[in-house]
Amino acid sequence: MSHLTPDYELGSGQVILKGLPAGAAGEASLVPAAGVDLAFDRADGHLTRVVVDAGGADGLGESTVALLSRLFGPHAPGVARRAAAQEAKLLSPEPELSGTLSRLARLDAARATSPVPPSSPWWAAEAAELAKRAGLPIRARAEARRAVRELAEVLMQGKATLPEEALRLAQVVADIAAADEPAAAAEVRERLRGNTQPSPFGKILSEPGLDVAAEIEGLEKARVRLAGLQWMLDPDLVPERLFRPGLSPHSDLSIRHEDAEGRMVVEAVLDLGAERDAVNLCQARLVDPGVRRVLAEASFAPVNFRARAELVLDFPLDELQEPWIDVVHDRLRPVRSVKGHRIRRALRWADAALRAERCPQGVAPQSAREDWAALAVIAWERCRRDWEAAGDADRAFLATRRLATFDPAGSVLEAPSATAAELAAVAPLPGPVCLAETVGF
Repeated sequence: MSHLTPDYELGSGQVILKGLPAGAAGEASLVPAAGVDLAFDRADGHLTRVVVDAGGADGLGESTVALLSRLFGPHAPGVARRAAAQEAKLLSPEPELSGTLSRLARLDAARATSPVPPSSPWWAAEAAELAKRAGLPIRARAEARRAVRELAEVLMQGKATLPEEALRLAQVVADIAAADEPAAAAEVRERLRGNTQPSPFGKILSEPGLDVAAEIEGLEKARVRLAGLQWMLDPDLVPERLFRPGLSPHSDLSIRHEDAEGRMVVEAVLDLGAERDAVNLCQARLVDPGVRRVLAEASFAPVNFRARAELVLDFPLDELQEPWIDVVHDRLRPVRSVKGHRIRRALRWADAALRAERCPQGVAPQSAREDWAALAVIAWERCRRDWEAAGDADRAFLATRRLATFDPAGSVLEAPSATAAELAAVAPLPGPVCLAETVGF
């Protein structure tokens, strides 16, 4: 477990505990208590940063003091208070608590970009257990309330097909939710005992499985696409639960360029329960990040289970050096630079690679482990390319190291910096189970 060094920002009144930076997969954030923000590395799980609001009467709020004491020991609040006086002292997080909080943060990050809808009760169920283990009762009860009714329906539909971990988690959720949702909790317990009477609660819908082999084939074909067109669906630029992410940035969007008609069709898959009115507020934009200009734009319209936008181009696409397709909810949002685009897509490729490493059966039931491994290799390689194009040699190196786990005979590069070498040596923490992706609904 790495050490963190306190620092104080006078302008914001915040104490920042700084550890090793995040690697090629970026950060997963968590707010476990009012006034405390945590950030964990998405790949290996180490605690990268703690931001503490020091604006209370004594500099720290009660919930902040409690959490810091649990995470770093009883001396930690005093260390944070003295940070303003530049009396820095290293702090080391308690391994078990930090590991649990790390899993919860990474679960939240995986839920935001998964092909499995965030409405799946298994996301909330796993989060409820992790929050309980981390001593976050408010979060635990909120997640359990969110999950318990749907779990009763899931158990009625097919208890025998669920893995043991799912059944155990359903019992945990029923216990947590018993005080707030007694009827639903009682029904979950009945289902776990084998009762199969019809449920009064709503029915759960499941998404069709995806095809990893088809994703790989599409990525191979994309190498020859016209004029170097790039694209991504950045979850930070669109409303939550509107579009369903693909298996990689490539399949987040479907792009069809009809050169003879000067038209480009952009499509995205709608999430279950997507608000159709919100679809019309989103824009597909063809942008030139080199000069940060919007070259063409069009609003999306829902078409069955997809959203479609048709851009009209009055110029040949091959005149542009590196055009990008963006999707935004605010048409006035400034265009990111080339570096900004590459950084955001590098993180999305890393997200896809981490998912592929888990081989989540529920996401693509017919896909073999070999297919998932092949997708992980491609995704880490594309991640490396984007970090390299963004000028970040450290993270490009770390993506290459991650890629090397699939090819032990491959050459190992020398770390470009001491920080990269230190990050490469960090022992990874166990990640979240992501049971929603294992079960598939």
